[in-house]
Amino acid sequence: MDTTNSTEPANQSEILLESGTNELEVLVFNLAGQCYGVNVAKVREVILPTKVTASPDQPDAVMGMFNLRGKVLPLVDLHHYFDLGPREQQGPDNRRIIVTEFNGQMGAFLVDAVEQIHRMSWQNMREVPAIHEGGSHFSVTGVTEINDKLILMLDFESIVDHIALNDQLHIKQVENTLGVDRASKRVFLAEDSRFIGKLMIDLLHNSGYKQAKLFRNGGMAWEALSELKQKGGPFPELLVSDIEMPLMDGLALTRRINEDPALSSIPVILFSSLITEDTKHKGKQVGALRQINKPQLSELVQIIDEYFNEPSAKAA
Repeated sequence: MDTTNSTEPANQSEILLESGTNELEVLVFNLAGQCYGVNVAKVREVILPTKVTASPDQPDAVMGMFNLRGKVLPLVDLHHYFDLGPREQQGPDNRRIIVTEFNGQMGAFLVDAVEQIHRMSWQNMREVPAIHEGGSHFSVTGVTEINDKLILMLDFESIVDHIALNDQLHIKQVENTLGVDRASKRVFLAEDSRFIGKLMIDLLHNSGYKQAKLFRNGGMAWEALSELKQKGGPFPELLVSDIEMPLMDGLALTRRINEDPALSSIPVILFSSLITEDTKHKGKQVGALRQINKPQLSELVQIIDEYFNEPSAKAA
């Protein structure tokens, strides 16, 4: 697998991400001639196609299971998942398997070809137009241009959920066991996935957080906070943010909030598939109050309740 030419140290991207400077690395791959991308932070490795064993009643896009160093992984054929028609048989077989790890689980996705890794800024990532706003499943979270090619960032979490029909995401409301005055609390959400974002805002509203507001990325959330600062408030009492987002990622958003005297009292909860025990130091470095690994939506509501139930939050 090729990487972009760079004179920076190999671990420079890690340093940049830890300092909240809005950087990411994108692995670009190909499906039916179109370029797609995935955050390298979700990628464990890229391997050659391997033999798979079919299992009964598996979804159409799942080719079967295979063993990778003692771990049995389902293999999702993304070409088939997106119904892109027959693969072109001309030339060598460039197919590769992208092995991922997010939400505490490993997965494997077959693609038509893997190209390069590119380092870029989230500021250069744009939101995808809401073509299917009324639908329940959105597979693309952002779009950018690299070397004159349009790159679509895939929402791997929603793809996995769409295939697996993961019931833990599809809950209507969370019981208010602590007796929090949810209706009076102002909560901002920054989440670029239309699929996860709709689930989050619907769950909060249905659970009683009627003043919760959803922003499609960190840049939009920061713009809203900046406008409130000019008006003198009222500020949100809590902000929940994803990490991967166009324009501004959650680490950079959290860092900016904590560095701004007018906004630093707003606590930030990071809610992301990238949070593991090995990466939590990144959130701590930029001043996050809590960090929760997706997709624990009910746990998120409970943690929001716990924060507002604390004496300091009540006094505020």
